Amino acid sequence: MKRVSDPEIRKRQILDAAMKLFYEKGYENTSMADIAKEMDITKGLCYRYYESKQALFQSVIEEYAGECCEGFLPALQDRSKDIKERLTGLLAGMIHPEEGKYHDFFHKPGNEMIHDLITVTMCRYMLPHVETELQDHFKGTDRSADEISMTAQYLVFGQIGLQHVNSRQADAAAAHYGMMLDRLLGQE
Repeated sequence: MKRVSDPEIRKRQILDAAMKLFYEKGYENTSMADIAKEMDITKGLCYRYYESKQALFQSVIEEYAGECCEGFLPALQDRSKDIKERLTGLLAGMIHPEEGKYHDFFHKPGNEMIHDLITVTMCRYMLPHVETELQDHFKGTDRSADEISMTAQYLVFGQIGLQHVNSRQADAAAAHYGMMLDRLLGQE
């Protein structure tokens, strides 16, 4: 492979080669040596940028989750809608995120555990944004910062269970989420 002096470009190349092999061979069946061979570089160069295969994979997870979540932020922060509409839109986006760069790998049959890891990572990414929106919503009320934080955690991480309903249950799940939103937002 051609010599690359920019460490961010090299890091990206290693990440892309790893994802190609993870998709083709599976995560468990891909080694750092395989990734190096795919790139025609030494295994040591891979370890220079990523201390382990797990660290490399964690970078992929975080990047993909961030990529998915970036699309949610404009709708969540759209003040032309009320907070319930924005949070309901967030649920819809998290249940059915747009296809990102590594979508096929993460949604490949047999990768359910990896998909769950992405879901939790997406929740962690979105939590501070939802908390900020709730702080604004509850400004001037008697809600404490801790209560607002717990409400945000419940709303964000509570969506995980709704992501596993079948299509027959989707409408009922969305309605239930709306009812819970009303209660948590004090809009009963």
